[in-house]
Amino acid sequence: MKIRGQRPSDVVAAVCVPASLFLFLNLLLLSPPPPSSITTLQDANTNIQTQSPSTTTTTTVRKIGPSINTTGGEGRREDLLLFTPILRCASTSLINLLGLLSKHNNFHMQKRPRRKAELVHIPKVDLQREMVVNISRISTPSVVIESAAYINFTAFGKERPIRVSLVRDPVERAVSWYYHARAPYHLVERHAAFPDTILPSRAFLKKDLESCLKSRSDTECRYIPGKEMLGHTVEFFCGHEDFCPIFGDVRALLRAKEVVEREWAVVGVLEEWNNTLHVLHHYIPRFFEGASQLYYEHLHHSKTKTNTNFYKPQVDPKAKEFLKTSFHVEYEFYEFVKQRLHRQYRALNTANDL
Repeated sequence: MKIRGQRPSDVVAAVCVPASLFLFLNLLLLSPPPPSSITTLQDANTNIQTQSPSTTTTTTVRKIGPSINTTGGEGRREDLLLFTPILRCASTSLINLLGLLSKHNNFHMQKRPRRKAELVHIPKVDLQREMVVNISRISTPSVVIESAAYINFTAFGKERPIRVSLVRDPVERAVSWYYHARAPYHLVERHAAFPDTILPSRAFLKKDLESCLKSRSDTECRYIPGKEMLGHTVEFFCGHEDFCPIFGDVRALLRAKEVVEREWAVVGVLEEWNNTLHVLHHYIPRFFEGASQLYYEHLHHSKTKTNTNFYKPQVDPKAKEFLKTSFHVEYEFYEFVKQRLHRQYRALNTANDL
């Protein structure tokens, strides 16, 4: 069968269709949303219940105590880095930074295929085992990027990789996630990658967070403790137990804290970005030496390489305060991670003073 060559019209279509789609979505979002008051949010959600929580690498220049620095050690591979990206927590920034560092520090970046939906919760043990085996087979030194929640490599007879992740203020992450789903550049890129994806309606694109929170019937903005909600921050560190996907579950919180202390070399914090880069550089120099310099030279001023959503509007502070009432457990975990990062940073400074 004769296959025709590519016609000029094919090239024009490939360029013009995504561009036209982007312009349409961009113009659709340009008109300002109708003003809305947030003063009735609490009245609109009196039926929503909230739940309060019950209340090492060895670097070339210094050695940090094992309670803080969990890189290296028995049963751990120092030549394999596993980065668990969490949506809207500076993952794009760190992935692009690792791409630069791979040339600087001579390691491989394993390509990750784009997916329609990220795989986080994997309850089937056979699938967990398959993922562990596949990651363990990768030639080293390498960085692997995998969105799945924590899996115990030791349980499947494999050495543990060095683990890193990033977290973010829970409400700021929720706001960012909400408007990322409406960003024209995201919708165009997603539709180009998956043409069968149905584009959202005009009403969806124009709906602001304040209106979403005020509506009793709109479930998009509902964060209800005790309900399953895949992709919340605690779940990534809890793992695949039945209670891990439950939003606001105290058992998931306690397990996530324990797993972080035992398994994660560094969990960075977006709001503590400079400290995060400093700790990564000194705790995991095999992969992160020169991180701060490369970031500020090549990524800091790029909105695309840091995946900054310039379509995200200012959000009413009352809306954020209202959201916060449902995030008790998420905030306890966030503060725990921040304190851990501070301890790691102080330990480095103390070592320098000795």
